[in-house]
Amino acid sequence: MPVPTLIAMRRVVPLLLLLPLLAGCSSSSSNKIEIKPARTYKLRGFLPATPVSPGKPTAVAFTIGQPSGSALTDYRTGAGPHTGVHLIIVSDDLSTIIHRHPPMQTGGRFLQRVVFPAPGRYRVIVDAYPRNGGPVPNFQLFKDVQVRGVPTPKPLGGYHAVQHVRGFTFSAPRRPRVRAIQSTLMTVHVTDAGGRPARFIPWYGALAHAIFFHVGTLDYFHTHVCAPGANGCTSLLAGARVTGRSSAPGKLTIGILLPTPGTWKLFLQARPNGRLVTVPYVLNAR
Repeated sequence: MPVPTLIAMRRVVPLLLLLPLLAGCSSSSSNKIEIKPARTYKLRGFLPATPVSPGKPTAVAFTIGQPSGSALTDYRTGAGPHTGVHLIIVSDDLSTIIHRHPPMQTGGRFLQRVVFPAPGRYRVIVDAYPRNGGPVPNFQLFKDVQVRGVPTPKPLGGYHAVQHVRGFTFSAPRRPRVRAIQSTLMTVHVTDAGGRPARFIPWYGALAHAIFFHVGTLDYFHTHVCAPGANGCTSLLAGARVTGRSSAPGKLTIGILLPTPGTWKLFLQARPNGRLVTVPYVLNAR
């Protein structure tokens, strides 16, 4: 079954395993407390290490180093396939998103070939679920990739309740009410070209993924829409449950819990009738 997801985070790595405080004597007459840097998970051997060309397959590769210094190799896995790592890449102007679950190779190395479609800066989010994650089930690590050329930022646009994407109609609330630090639900109805409710085929272990980015800061939140009775498909933030559900064909109920106010872009990803689609919504959280 799908791994529990939720994700709402700033650019700071949220999981600090060890905070060593070492006291040492600097002289016979005074004592000093030496505070060493916190030991955290880190991305090691990240590729690409230099700017890349747009429109060409590019290897994105990395190993996650543990606080101990060894590579992390034991992840929670589940249906989907869910390899224990979400690899999410978003362009600086929020016009492009790439979402993959790369398989782990020998020694904890991950490699995924992707195509960066246009010049500019891209944020890479490695959202990892270690098997022994403790009370915090996942953490995020970040890198930026520069794509050669002069970027031409695309306008963000506004909120559109009804959208037509790849032969499907997505109908969301006319005026969604979203407030920072308050969980809410937003229901989207999906019909095919004939007006019939669509049936959702699971993708990466969920009926839909709702991936949010804050405009400007690229703060990140990610939750799932789960099938009825799905074990382990849940999302929690600070004790609040924000899981979305789909109990009927053509209906996706999205759980939303955004950590800060401002403008956010939601990428809703699902496979209605087996066809993968990404639907954008621009939301204002008060």
